[in-house]
Amino acid sequence: MSAATVRRLRDVRMADAQLVGGKAANLGELLAAGIRVPDGVVMTADATDATADQRRSLLWVGAGDLGNGPFAVRSSGIAEDGAEHSYAGMYESVLDVSADDVAKAAERVLASAGAARIADYRADTNGRIAVIVQQMVTPAASGVALTADPINGDRSTCVVTAVHGAGERLVSGQALGDEWVVGEKAATPRRRPEHAIDRHQAIQVATEARRIAAARGAPQDIEWAIDSDGTLWILQARPMTALPPDVSWDANAPGFYTRTYRFGEWIAEPVTPLFESWLLSAMEERTHALYLELLGQRISRPYHVVVNGWYFYSMNWATPSAFLRNLPSMLLQLIRTPRRAAGIFPPTVQHSLPTLEREWRESRLQPRYRAAVGSAEERVETLPVTELPQLIDELAELAGESFTWITALTGAAYKMEINLARFYRKHLAGQLGGSHQTLLVGLAAPTDPDKHAVATLDWWRPLQPIASRGASATDDHARLVEARQTAEAAAFAALASSPRQLRTFQRLLTDTQHLVPVRDEQVRELTIAWPAMRRAVMRIGEALAARGVIEGADDVFFLTRDEALAALDGGSLPPNVNADARRAALAEQARLMPPLFVGTMNRMLKSMWEAYPRQVGAVRLDTALVSGTPASPGRASGSVRVIHSQDQFDELQAGEVLVAPITAPAWTPLFTRAAAVVTDVGSVAAHAAVIAREYGIPAVVGCVDATARLRNGMRVTVDGSTGNVEPA
Repeated sequence: MSAATVRRLRDVRMADAQLVGGKAANLGELLAAGIRVPDGVVMTADATDATADQRRSLLWVGAGDLGNGPFAVRSSGIAEDGAEHSYAGMYESVLDVSADDVAKAAERVLASAGAARIADYRADTNGRIAVIVQQMVTPAASGVALTADPINGDRSTCVVTAVHGAGERLVSGQALGDEWVVGEKAATPRRRPEHAIDRHQAIQVATEARRIAAARGAPQDIEWAIDSDGTLWILQARPMTALPPDVSWDANAPGFYTRTYRFGEWIAEPVTPLFESWLLSAMEERTHALYLELLGQRISRPYHVVVNGWYFYSMNWATPSAFLRNLPSMLLQLIRTPRRAAGIFPPTVQHSLPTLEREWRESRLQPRYRAAVGSAEERVETLPVTELPQLIDELAELAGESFTWITALTGAAYKMEINLARFYRKHLAGQLGGSHQTLLVGLAAPTDPDKHAVATLDWWRPLQPIASRGASATDDHARLVEARQTAEAAAFAALASSPRQLRTFQRLLTDTQHLVPVRDEQVRELTIAWPAMRRAVMRIGEALAARGVIEGADDVFFLTRDEALAALDGGSLPPNVNADARRAALAEQARLMPPLFVGTMNRMLKSMWEAYPRQVGAVRLDTALVSGTPASPGRASGSVRVIHSQDQFDELQAGEVLVAPITAPAWTPLFTRAAAVVTDVGSVAAHAAVIAREYGIPAVVGCVDATARLRNGMRVTVDGSTGNVEPA
């Protein structure tokens, strides 16, 4: 007879893990702490050295007083459920086992230890497992509770997933399951394809899970079940592995900030110190000076905050107190230029369009900007290095002015689209179905990106050679034009009996369609200064590297403006400034999944933000993996390919679903390969929305954390008309 024994779960502890395995030891600790766990026994790992008959005898004696079943027979691997590797779902479990079949089920569990999938999971597994026999809970609902958000690492959030019946469908990936986010005061469903539990039960599960995590001093991955009597049972608890760092997303500034508005829609990753303190800040200064000049809108500082390396733009102009402070100057501007001021509000935005476009074109920004860039390109290699900061400052100010006019006309464009969407839903959707978005496709033929096209505004990233858009783009564009014209004809016919509504629709449609190529024209112009500015910065870096101030020229991007200019003026860097350390910190920050907002959102802004996706047609589905703003119509299925930066562009294969933090002009060639596009941030006026419509592929933008929730290889269906990404 081997040294194998059968022990009651209530009698084992973590000190016994080398004999009973991590799972059984965990269950014993839970029972000792008074947690409701199904009664059971564990056959120790030495049973692997015994014969099948010996194991049968051990189980017959050891588990005999548990009753007639049914039982759950599970593994408890020696390396299982540890802090570094959980092995969750790797070994086999056998459910609803009768007393007569316990030994047979135990043999199946033991055999799974040698399965190839275990060896692949971790090469050094020794394959030794113990076997647990527990009284079977017949669940009405079951699932998993994670006492920290696995996406962003938030330890104040508990994520509860649930399915009807046994949780094997969920753990094995056969079912999507409901998902609840339980904070300190509220429970919110992210998705509910099964409606397996209600809000009260989600809170009940989260409360018990947090009690276990608090007792263990670390975030836990907990399997649970609720039986037909409503009793909550804990089936397993293990430490969460591969959890993101526990970082604070405190804004450290009063007010409210977001990463999905204005400059945020152009920034795909943590910002480098030089970009944030120089180009970005200079552009913001010029932008807000123009807002004051054109609209009478004064925005309090700071214009942005950087939290854990990520940029968040100020929304403090949208608070009631800020509105009241600005009211006198805004009323004055309204009196002086009523048509320009009309662009602030969706109901009156159409009256501002001719004025805004005329002022933009008459400002002679384009010729001034182009002339300044041309001059800079001629001088950037020959100017004394001490004069390069002034050249950069001049171009940064013009870039800020260019960005301001983009926000003015693009802002008008999305307000016009809101108006068009509302009209379509009210007067046309019932008769024609579909979405207003079909009326906005095929308005601008796809073109190759310019040589100055950027993947993100941060000038640390080098500009790359741009690939061709492909030969099929012309045919695709013709198809989109035909689809749009068909949709227009159907809408005109549907409104023919109401001349007044027809006239209103024609005005809305004409204005909204007109702004699409205008935005494209503006966006293509924005970054013309980037090659010259980046070269000027690199020359500064080369000068500092030649003096030994920094190790390599591109280390300059990891200095602040003040540090770089002080060093350029002959000084040295402070002892605590280390470009390599900052570069490493940025790489770590890039792995974080930042929230959409930081700071405190007022009630008015919260209402506006939540309403916006619905205003352009969003219909959130309970079955969605992620949801966002519908941005380009149609449905398409494919395998997910997550692309975080231009270094990964070559990874996208034809027919895959492109999932990205944002897209910008340098991303455009990827749209020729993608079946659909999904982004973390953005609006219907963002690059992803506009270009997806040009290429006729579905797009959903502003999903917050799609790059974390959707994994490479997942099969999904993207619905660009409702704003949902579902399992395919």
